[in-house]
Order: sequence, then C-alpha cells, then structure tokens
Amino acid sequence: MSKKAICLMIIFILVISATGCGLLKRERSEEESPEPEENSEEALAHLRKTVFYFVNEHDLLVPVTRDIPWIEGIGKAALESLVDSEELRLELAEKGLRPSLPEGTEIIGMTIRDGVAKVDFNSNILQFSDKIAEQNAICSVIYTLTEFPSIDQVQILVEGKPLDKTPHGNQIKAMLNRENINLETSIDASPEIMPVTLYFKSANFSGNFNYFVPVTRMVAKSENHIKTALEELVKGPSDDMGLVSVLPKDTRILDVIKKDGEVVVNFSKEIEGYGGGIDVEQSVVNSVVLTVSEFPGVETVSLQVEGEAGALPEGTVLETPIFKPLYINPGSI
Repeated sequence: MSKKAICLMIIFILVISATGCGLLKRERSEEESPEPEENSEEALAHLRKTVFYFVNEHDLLVPVTRDIPWIEGIGKAALESLVDSEELRLELAEKGLRPSLPEGTEIIGMTIRDGVAKVDFNSNILQFSDKIAEQNAICSVIYTLTEFPSIDQVQILVEGKPLDKTPHGNQIKAMLNRENINLETSIDASPEIMPVTLYFKSANFSGNFNYFVPVTRMVAKSENHIKTALEELVKGPSDDMGLVSVLPKDTRILDVIKKDGEVVVNFSKEIEGYGGGIDVEQSVVNSVVLTVSEFPGVETVSLQVEGEAGALPEGTVLETPIFKPLYINPGSI
C-alpha cells in the first residue's frame, strides 16, 4: 500500500473517532444532565408544591405547603419529609409545629396501582407514647399521600404485614381514605348526622406563620349541607383547640346556591364587622372558600353581602368567582 493511501486511511480513522466521541458525549449529556444550580430557573422548574401534614401543640394535624424536588418516587420522598429528625424538628419548632412520624421511621417499599398506595414501613412507625400520636401519624400519611392526584386510598404495612391494629389500640382499615381529620367528638352511628370539615384559624402562632386548621364536626343532616357547614363555621371551634373563627359571631348565612361547579354564598352585612385589616379580611374569605371547597363538585365560590357582589371594606372584590385553592398554608420549611 502506498504512503498516500496509508495517510488517507489514518485521516479517515481519526475523523470517525472524533465524530464517535462527539456523539457519545452528546448522548451522555442528555441521559445524565447535571443537577441545576440552586435557586436557578431550572432548579425552580424541578420543584413541586406539595402539602404535608404536621402536628401542632394542641395535637392537631396542620397542612403545610412546601416545595420539594420533583423526582422519581416523589410520594416516598414526601413521606420521608414527615419523619422526625433534629433538623426538621428545629425548622418546624419555629412555626409551632412538629414532625408527625417517629424518628427512625423508614419506608421499606411503596407501590401505587389503580389509585391505591401500598406503603411498607419498618417497625419504628409504631413507636408512639399515646393513642392520639398514633392517630395523627396514620392520618398524616393518608392525607399527605392523597394530595397526589394519582392516589385515592392508602394501605399501610409494617415489616411486610398489613397493619390492622396499633399498640395503643387504634383499629386500622385495610383501605384508608381521607376522612374525619381532627375530629372534634367521637362518631355517632346515627344516620341523621353527617361530617363537615371547617377551616379555623390558629389562635396562637409563631412569627409570621398564622395557619388554617381543618376540623371535622358531626352535624345534623339538612337540605342545604353547605349552608349548615357555614353556620357551624360562624359558631367557631371548641374552646380547647387553640383555634378561632374569623367570621363575626352575629354573621348570618342568608342563602347558599350551588349550580354545577359554582357555589354562591350570600351573607348578612354583619360579616363586615370583623374588625378591619386586609389580613383579617383575606382570612375571612379564605376560611369560607376552604370550607365550601371541601364539598364534592365545588370548583368556584362567589361571595355576596346582602345580595350584592361588590367589595368588602378593605377592598377585596367579590364580583369574580374564587377558584378552589390547590394549596394551603404556604410555609418555607
């Protein structure tokens, strides 16, 4: 073979080699993209707003919205964010809250299929001092997981075995749903009553984190369930819960009309006697919207005062329907 042919062959090999390396590098960069820099737009795009359920000083479950990395297995990551650790304990303490799952709790396995999340914990999930702490732990798992659209029910296992009874005597159903969070009283089996979820404000709060707490109350059935719930909201919470109603006590619910996905609530003029301040006014609106939105099929809520959709004293406009909120109690924890 001539020198010229040999040189051409070497050049050809070098070109192919260089091109091949370029292709390999390009493929690798697509498969193994580097982690985005903290606080960059790319990093923010990889975050998901997620609602977690922690516990306050009155042993009530409190929903808190925070951003977590959107990763594969995010449901498991969400549960791990409920587990007690020194770091999380200190962060939550600033807001008057504490973790809901015991220190050392691990998720051994987790599957999601047909709307059911099956979660297998290690035995640390059962390390509680009393029955209320156990109830809160189970409920925090159910409520945190069912915030994800793909999960409707939860099944809990411990070391591979279905959990049907806790050490402190809580009976656990095979399939768990969102129901009766922060129940005020024991459930009466009477068919004449129903549960309603009311959103009250925390009476004692730390720093600037003043939050809403969902409370389940058993009430007599009526022809207008939403109106009944709002009347209970005006009555306020039980005295020992550390909560308050932001609606004035003399407020009357004149009418509640539900048409398709919209609910129109007509209040008496007394609702304007909340004491003033834009923050309080916004809390009045949020308390009503959160409570009404708990009913199935509600998409928007419109508020009126004596039949008029004008504005509240601090300027909150009532003419535009308010959408059902996706998140509650945002907190940078």
